[in-house]
Amino acid sequence: MIKWIRFIKLFKNIFGKDLPDLDKIQKQGLLAIKIGQTFALRIDFLGEEKCTHLAKLYSHTDAVSAETFDRLIDEHVDTSWRDNFSSIEQTPVGSASVGQVHRAKLKTGEDVVIKIIKGDFKKKFIKDVRSFRRFIKFIIFFYRKLQRVADPIGILEHIETYTLAELDLRNEMKNSKKLQEIKRKNEEHFDFKRLKFPKIYEDLSSEHVLVSEFIDGHTVDDLIQKQALSKDDLLDIFRLHGFYIFLVGTFHGDIHPGNIIYHNDNYYLIDTGAISTVGETIQTGLFNFMKHLSYYEYEQCATALNEMAEIGIEGKKFDKYYTKLLKLYEDFEGSTVSEISLTKKMMQTIKLGVISGMQFEKGMFPIIKSMMYLDGIVLKGAPNMVLMEEMRQFIEGFESSKAEVVK
Repeated sequence: MIKWIRFIKLFKNIFGKDLPDLDKIQKQGLLAIKIGQTFALRIDFLGEEKCTHLAKLYSHTDAVSAETFDRLIDEHVDTSWRDNFSSIEQTPVGSASVGQVHRAKLKTGEDVVIKIIKGDFKKKFIKDVRSFRRFIKFIIFFYRKLQRVADPIGILEHIETYTLAELDLRNEMKNSKKLQEIKRKNEEHFDFKRLKFPKIYEDLSSEHVLVSEFIDGHTVDDLIQKQALSKDDLLDIFRLHGFYIFLVGTFHGDIHPGNIIYHNDNYYLIDTGAISTVGETIQTGLFNFMKHLSYYEYEQCATALNEMAEIGIEGKKFDKYYTKLLKLYEDFEGSTVSEISLTKKMMQTIKLGVISGMQFEKGMFPIIKSMMYLDGIVLKGAPNMVLMEEMRQFIEGFESSKAEVVK
């Protein structure tokens, strides 16, 4: 029960009148941080100001001291590992919820970064997830609609899966290879020229330590804050990530703007510890929904969402749902992302489908999460863009490439 009180305090912190206290969230542990990061996407629940504030948990978490960094290195590498470096900076250049990053130089001359897992999170994280799952089930017992509408168990399972993947840096190596291989197989019929991946030094890396190429650029997050990316730059992020989502169904599972580095007009994907996959039904259904939404074809949107469901609706139920969908989107046509959030509309649309009787398979959240990230990038970087109309060119490109895609 004591742990349940912690969870209640966490949600009071997030949903209270004031901006959430990020220090308190960090002190509650890794699961609390991950929950805070997840709600940073939920503009349908929280206001834009709170979401922006919570988003700081992605890249502005507490770093461990230089002494702790040295101790962790010594615990996880052999005695000859340091001999490969001419220098290792003690002050981190970045710190996230799981790891922190230090610049270094190899004796062979290459500039690199060393990423290290900041602590032994796994045991406590699993224990907290187990307790939180019981807490959610207790709430759902009294409010069963919550499971159908918000799918808190599914979201928790997603948090658990991708966090445990992040805690083993060998997954970052494996997943980077997988995403690069998809790119290699499809380069002949899709333009990937701007998409890059840092070189990883596998012989110097392990479960807790990762050595990779230093990319002398800025994160998309930093550039958005400075309004330093053009509309076309922002749209190209959608195009590149959209290929993986809509045409392959295997994609970077945490594509927030802090995990994309812009350098020499290229985008480098980092922190590939967690990748997500989605089934053919959801992948195709969401693509069709977005295609029709970009042309404001609401009847076809209604049908596409129904086809995404494991259990759809028909007859009078469908007619009633379609009428409500039209009401939901009555002010959508021609609106900019600052006027109407695509993320909020998408979440409201799925909620409407569920309330109307549709039942969706588990695994919806990762792909919706990616759409939230992409929407958020555009909202911050080009608030006056009519995103759905700009998307038309890419959706047409996806359709022309679809028949030739190699997964």
